[in-house]
Amino acid sequence: MATRHISTKAYDVDVSRLLSRRLGEHGHTVRVENETDNTLRVQLRSQEDMHALCSALAELLLKDISHFELARMVDKLPLTLTQKQRVLPEAIKQSRSAQLDFGVARTLKAHFQEYDALNLEGFVRFRMRDALSHWEVCVDRATEEMLLEEEYLELMHLLGAFVSLQPTRIKEVSLCLNADGSYTLTDDSNVRIEYDPDCRDGIISALVGLAPERITVYDLSGGKNEDLSAALKQVFAGRVRVYR
Repeated sequence: MATRHISTKAYDVDVSRLLSRRLGEHGHTVRVENETDNTLRVQLRSQEDMHALCSALAELLLKDISHFELARMVDKLPLTLTQKQRVLPEAIKQSRSAQLDFGVARTLKAHFQEYDALNLEGFVRFRMRDALSHWEVCVDRATEEMLLEEEYLELMHLLGAFVSLQPTRIKEVSLCLNADGSYTLTDDSNVRIEYDPDCRDGIISALVGLAPERITVYDLSGGKNEDLSAALKQVFAGRVRVYR
């Protein structure tokens, strides 16, 4: 019977519980027990157990420990706490959507063939460089999306201030958010304008120019255009009615 020792000082998590759960998800019954507060012992009876351990550990690193590494990366960014709290969940979401394994199970197997012990943070930072690079990209993308959203919201705020100072030009317009992503704008003289799905900003500009007293929105998109409805409510405060 072979024994392998797994430890961590950087990750505040019950590794034994997580590893047992990952093993159980695949129907494996490898014996896992705590050796100290920071170290656990794994008893292996066969090569099949070794394969199961490496597969479960790979999932643990990529799906559980990745959260700690992503949080560490986000924490280093020159952002406010509120901004970091917005970036981290999106970075985690993007890291999981790729479904990449980076050959981690294979690298773990090679490690255990040479060594009896594994330190999780050491393995992640020295043997999982591809995964770290991918997580950094996810953080960068999430940060960029958050900053762009903040810029957009600030623009909507400024537009709202501008609109509030302008006299209304027409009584009412209706805007239909179609199921296919397109938009149909109709004024009070029944003039219709069709917009492609990527013309959201053009719609807001057109409405600012029309300066209607009321805007009735018919959302047939199944909630896909919630951000547009929110933007209209911000720019044309008190003038927008939304029907779903």
